[in-house]
Amino acid sequence: MSKKIFLSFVFNCWILNLSSQTLNVKVIDSITELPIAYSNVYFSNNTGLITDDSGNFELIKSQLSQNDSMHVSMIGYDKKSFFINNFNDSLIKLVESPIKLSDVVLTNKKLSSDEIISNVIKNIEMNYEKEFTENKIYLSRKSNSITEKFRIDKFKSTIPEINKSLIDSLLANLTKENNSGLETLAYYYKNFEDEVQKIKIIKSRETYNKEGEVLESINKKMEEAFKNELKADSYFKIKSGIFGGDLDFEGLEEIDSTNVESIKKFEEKEIKEKDDFANNQIRTINRLYNSLFFERDSYLNFILKPNKYIFSEPKIDVLGNDLVYIIEAAPKGRGKYSGTLYINPDDYAIVRIDYKNIKTVYNLKLLGIFVNIYFRDGKMIFSKYENEKYSLSYAKINFGRRIGFDRPIKLIEKNKNVKGRRKQNEISFRMDIVFDEKSTTELQVFESKKISKEKFENLKNKNEVMPEYLEEFTTNFWEEF
Repeated sequence: MSKKIFLSFVFNCWILNLSSQTLNVKVIDSITELPIAYSNVYFSNNTGLITDDSGNFELIKSQLSQNDSMHVSMIGYDKKSFFINNFNDSLIKLVESPIKLSDVVLTNKKLSSDEIISNVIKNIEMNYEKEFTENKIYLSRKSNSITEKFRIDKFKSTIPEINKSLIDSLLANLTKENNSGLETLAYYYKNFEDEVQKIKIIKSRETYNKEGEVLESINKKMEEAFKNELKADSYFKIKSGIFGGDLDFEGLEEIDSTNVESIKKFEEKEIKEKDDFANNQIRTINRLYNSLFFERDSYLNFILKPNKYIFSEPKIDVLGNDLVYIIEAAPKGRGKYSGTLYINPDDYAIVRIDYKNIKTVYNLKLLGIFVNIYFRDGKMIFSKYENEKYSLSYAKINFGRRIGFDRPIKLIEKNKNVKGRRKQNEISFRMDIVFDEKSTTELQVFESKKISKEKFENLKNKNEVMPEYLEEFTTNFWEEF
């Protein structure tokens, strides 16, 4: 092959390769096949272009990476996306996506907000379930806590192994941020007559930050020091000025499998832990139910204390498949919460409330302690179950607070079975800690049915379930349910 022929061959290959890297593409309507002028074409490398008045554009692949993606969009059409490496077409068909206009509602019910709120109040007893109920619920609580300050000084200890260097190591290895999550599936038995509620936990899981090996080894050293120094029947008395309480360290004892009393104590402790967990879940659920707008002490008192709010003119809209009045509630004077009320126009039941605080919820500073609840918002949805009355079907609360504690603390070991002075070991220090915690609590009610008072009273509030710890939440944990 002569040099001239070879050069011609190379040139033709180059031209062929270049043409294969350049595509003339047309964007058209998938139904009418008419060109879509001035549609947007943009790439994952943050470049882009628009089609001409005939819907055409030139795609030069050599200017793009094979891993780049291309997106084509136009108002009124669904977006289409392609990988550059796989794209070799000359036509792109966009599917029309109609623009939804606002609903137009015609009604002959022209009521003022005051009239609607008045009807809501009249119909509370008729609309909402206040009998004994069995509710199958899913409860979730996720929290994030950031330690802004943690300092311990003026440390003294009569236990040699628990000294200032150990505490310094502990503080140095504490994580500044902690995340946790707890999910529970349960039957919750609601009693509106008094504060006694019951629960039967089906399954639960939790995740949280586990400290590193260094922190675990420090904790182990402290535990061993307590075991070596504390007598079998000892407990610590906590004192902080006018504050005081008992701190029981019986859990540090080793279990003797040959000692009936030791096994019994361990079993009792295990039962107490399960009961404490169940009671803690009940308290969390109770806080949600106690804030229902028709509860006397609820902070969502838009309906029971309407004179404390300014209500907007009602709007009519669609919520799900139902018509609703929508009324905005703004607090007068020192009120802390604003809300949006969604009201069924047929029975005047509130079917949803959205709310948020517009002022600090709670602020306390006293004797070196401060609590600042600066954030609370959420929503509540009410649905009809088998008894044709509304019950809570969903609730979500977002919560934020800062807490600080700057006080001297004394831990004094006491033992009533030791002759002479009951005071044994003592640890004292000053603790200055500030942390910020944010949490989200959600409640989903799958089923709700009325039960008799007799059935409620015969229920045994015995819990056999503790949450399973998981490194992270997996999606198949609830598969069996």
